[in-house]
Amino acid sequence: MIDFKKELNAEQLSVVENGAGAVLVLAGAGSGKTRTITYRVLYLLERGVAPEEILLVTFTNKAAGQMKERLRKILEAGSGDKFSLPWSGTFHHIAYRILRQYAPILGYESNFTVLDSEDSADLLKICLKQEGVERKDKRFPSPRVIQDIISYSRNSERAIAETLGEKHPKWEDLEETIIRIAGKYHDKKKEANAMDFDDLLVNLHLLLLKSDSARNKFAGQFKHVLVDEYQDTNKIQASIVRLFSSVHKNILVVGDDAQSIYSFRAAEIKNILEFEKEYADAKIFRLETNYRSTPEILRLANDVISYNNKQYQKELKSLQSSFAKPEVQAFADQTEEA
Repeated sequence: MIDFKKELNAEQLSVVENGAGAVLVLAGAGSGKTRTITYRVLYLLERGVAPEEILLVTFTNKAAGQMKERLRKILEAGSGDKFSLPWSGTFHHIAYRILRQYAPILGYESNFTVLDSEDSADLLKICLKQEGVERKDKRFPSPRVIQDIISYSRNSERAIAETLGEKHPKWEDLEETIIRIAGKYHDKKKEANAMDFDDLLVNLHLLLLKSDSARNKFAGQFKHVLVDEYQDTNKIQASIVRLFSSVHKNILVVGDDAQSIYSFRAAEIKNILEFEKEYADAKIFRLETNYRSTPEILRLANDVISYNNKQYQKELKSLQSSFAKPEVQAFADQTEEA
């Protein structure tokens, strides 16, 4: 048996013991959010929840690997048995596993290919050529820029025209051509039985909306859905999470609105700021004990962040000893700074 009171501070323990239902954990920087979500999983396992009934989703492969390794070490040290959490990983990893089984519903073969960013750029070069755009034509965006425009539009569920107006106004006059290229790109992927990284998310979302059997299977199986780095999710990912938790209603998300930096990848800060609107009975927990920074750094950080127009109020408190005040330094280049 794990001694949770010994392993966690009071803020973390409250989340672990009271994390049923819709829960938003506002975890300030250096407050042990990964430890908290890891021990929440351990708490569920100790109370008889089967590993395959837990969905643990995070933003990067590195973060997913770290959490799985922490769980494995703790559990194997206690029992000596091999342990795995089968439904843990990034959104794209989870999507890939499910689509391998259900891709035919969406018109793909189960052995579809996944295109990396280089593959996608190469395919877009072909589409540009077919549209009559020369590779070195500076009057037209590069394949990489076209890729970004298409990707942002899909992940934010916006029209290409809207993306151009907001992110790439210099290319607005090429709207019709870019839309045609996006259509060609989509068709060529489908003909090749291939999906890019955006397709994995979009198609999983489409599957859950379109197929009652798939949605009911996974929503029924996942008794607890836990999401790390929720401030970095986009609209599609938030909708996927809502669909997965639609049966048992146990959804715990951990994040910090003050650390949202991926809007350029269509991360939607509203997902965390409006969590209480989406889930009417949501409980809010705050992790405000910082293990990383000195009091002087936290006072400065708290003051700067206090000016955010839309935010959840937090006041990070340091456990470190007092030290020097932060200083602003200017350098001529990166070498001098290093």
